[in-house]
Amino acid sequence: MIKLSGKRVLLKDIAEKAGLTINTVSRALKDKDDISVHTRQHVQSLALEMGYIKDFVASSLRSGKTSTIGVMFDNIANPYYMIMTDLIHQKLQVLGYDMMIFTSSGDKAQFDVESLNKMIARRIDGIITFLKPTPDVAKLIKINRLPLVILGREGDDIGIDSVYTNDLLGGYKVGKYLTEKGHTKIGYIGAPRDIICSRKRAEGLNKYLKETNRELNDNNIVFLDHGDMNLTKPLGKLVNQGVTAIFCFNDTMAYEILSILKRKVINSNTRIAIVGYDNTEDFLRVPVGLTSVDCSKDELAEKAIKSLFSRIENPDLPLIVVVEETNIIERTTA
Repeated sequence: MIKLSGKRVLLKDIAEKAGLTINTVSRALKDKDDISVHTRQHVQSLALEMGYIKDFVASSLRSGKTSTIGVMFDNIANPYYMIMTDLIHQKLQVLGYDMMIFTSSGDKAQFDVESLNKMIARRIDGIITFLKPTPDVAKLIKINRLPLVILGREGDDIGIDSVYTNDLLGGYKVGKYLTEKGHTKIGYIGAPRDIICSRKRAEGLNKYLKETNRELNDNNIVFLDHGDMNLTKPLGKLVNQGVTAIFCFNDTMAYEILSILKRKVINSNTRIAIVGYDNTEDFLRVPVGLTSVDCSKDELAEKAIKSLFSRIENPDLPLIVVVEETNIIERTTA
């Protein structure tokens, strides 16, 4: 923790030197319009000269709020999280709120009680999490009426507010898209089976194939294991099954599979079509041309923030569930 040397400069010190009231100094530092421009500039210049640093902790204790929202995710290298977090940050700034990022990384990343305690210790006003809370965390959230919204994963089953895409429909549309492209042997590589949205995307794919008498072979569905996210082996399995198209849980997986195929780590006699999920390419502008399932990220961020602030303002609201529709963005990989 950073420690300030010497005596900390307080508002009253600036007020004494400026010959103003503490309230006037406080409002001048906040750039309030009811204080003249000349006075604001004088106070702000004086504060800088004296080495004044605002004590946000003391301020939050007085007001009961910090105007800070915590954002939690599990993989700082995942571009989807960075894109969404940036959108959340932009929207919070407009509302006069700051953002604090928390991560739970490693093979067993989860939003557990330890993670929650670290966030609450920072006196944040609410939480937006991409990680689904553990049952113990869900219990604490309800007991303490903590404002929290899960973004990108379902929270209905644990009674927590959530904003997410229609994963079943997304998978269904991929099945329709690839079938209309002439693919009869399609594979799926998903995140671990215990992640609901991963199962839903596979179920949606299989649902369309069943409706068109092309039921997905169990051998063509691969769920990764926690702690083993290497894609070479599951890709090899699907190639050996003779698939001509692979639907990936997200774009990050899809890019890695494309890299493995390009480097010929696994030999395939036919070109394999690849479809991802999240459409990060609209923001990353990478020269790949990945076909992907899309949903308006701006709307997702907007609705997550709206849901969170609704919960902050009224802790007794009924469960908030927002499900956004999806569509296919066609590019060159499929």
